[in-house]
Amino acid sequence: MAKNQSIQYINPSNLSLFSYDGKHFENLNKKENLYTVSRALYEDIVVYSFKISTMQSDDDLSSLVEIKMYEEAGLDVNKTYKITYLVKKLDFDEMCLVEAFAIDLDQLDETFKECIKKVKYIDFLALPFFAYTTFYTNKILISKNDIFVYMGDDEAFLSFYKDGSYISTKSVISLNDIVQKLNAADININLEKLSDILQNKGLKQELYEQNESSIFLELEKIFSEVLTKINNVALHNRSVFGFDNIDRIFFSTKNGRIKGLREFIFNFGLTDIEIRDFNLFKEKQESDFLDKVVCSYGLDKYNKNSNKQNITIFKRPPSFLTTQLGKVTLFLIGFVLILFGVYLYFQQELNNLENQKNILDAKYQSIQKRAKIYKKEIRKKTQEIKKIKKDIEKQNIVFKNIKVSIDKLDKMKGSGSNYTDFLAKVNLLLQKYQLKARSIEQTGYKKINIEVISGYNNRDKIAKFLKSLINEGFVNVVTHEIKLDDDKYISKIGIEHE
Repeated sequence: MAKNQSIQYINPSNLSLFSYDGKHFENLNKKENLYTVSRALYEDIVVYSFKISTMQSDDDLSSLVEIKMYEEAGLDVNKTYKITYLVKKLDFDEMCLVEAFAIDLDQLDETFKECIKKVKYIDFLALPFFAYTTFYTNKILISKNDIFVYMGDDEAFLSFYKDGSYISTKSVISLNDIVQKLNAADININLEKLSDILQNKGLKQELYEQNESSIFLELEKIFSEVLTKINNVALHNRSVFGFDNIDRIFFSTKNGRIKGLREFIFNFGLTDIEIRDFNLFKEKQESDFLDKVVCSYGLDKYNKNSNKQNITIFKRPPSFLTTQLGKVTLFLIGFVLILFGVYLYFQQELNNLENQKNILDAKYQSIQKRAKIYKKEIRKKTQEIKKIKKDIEKQNIVFKNIKVSIDKLDKMKGSGSNYTDFLAKVNLLLQKYQLKARSIEQTGYKKINIEVISGYNNRDKIAKFLKSLINEGFVNVVTHEIKLDDDKYISKIGIEHE
């Protein structure tokens, strides 16, 4: 169970419920999901003490306690009991004192039947005479030799503490027992009336009317017997546990201190003892004093995570995760979560790789498209280069032919003006009809062959050029060849002059 700042307490008799956080008590109308404390009824507890050797092993002690409780304390062998014990070292004895406590499980079920209906679980069920340790634990009291006497409706007991440590407990007369004693003495009184008398008149004789003197005398007798028992038990404990004197007596009924009790105890002869009640918390309480003490004791146990002297049989089942099956389940869940985490990690990595692949594929497709464009451009440029190379080759031929013609012209210098006039006339006619000479081939001094180029739409200019040559007096003007090349007409013309 996860720790909370508060715990809750339920009274086993009237089922009243309240919470406590170490500072404040708060009444509750319904149970809360808090660590729950209650106390066993004193009348249900079997208490038995015996001595053992200091050499007795702890392993054998539990069995020995159980045997002693059945054989010597009178437990019914036909019943099942919740048994616990306390080992006390003795200052002047080589033996140890064992005080054992037993409660019939059937009786526990019966006593807490209604409690369990209301709160379902009781995490810590206290033996009430141990509860006064809370005053020392929380430094409400300094450790001394103290007696705590509680007188409730149906239960009453005293608890002895030596230097702040529990040493013994004994029962005393309860309020209902006092009512019965008074009724037996012909004093007609009920529990409510008795509680009122104890609070407002108590053991002060001067507060009683003359007709109430019998009540005072009976109460005086009863409480004298109580104090005699306390004194006898104190003497016995002094001899057993070796302490000098009782320092304080804390005496409370269910509703508080008995009026005049201090003076009554002094008059009884216990003059060196401090007399107080249970209302010791900083936040003063109005009632249920023993319940508040036990609740504070339960909070101490809860804070220390201690189950020592816990006699509950109504524990809540352990959290599933604290059981063996829960631990295995938690391990399997953790293992599955780790595997799932690994799967998610690799799935994420796979997704990242897939995204990278998609990005690379997209880049590859883009590169492929650009490569196709580049290849197409390369093919186009290659064709252009081939065409340029072809044109260059043709121009080289032209330049070569021109060079040959120039060379021949150089040789023919001085051969006369007739040949010069022949070439000049041919050149003028070419210019006239906007024709180009692709090549000029000379044969002797009177004959040349010339390749003429014209556009497709100007092909009739070649015919006009031929006619003009004849009109100029050239002879043997012959067209040897006409061909079409790249939308251009090429004519090879032979010309002679006289």
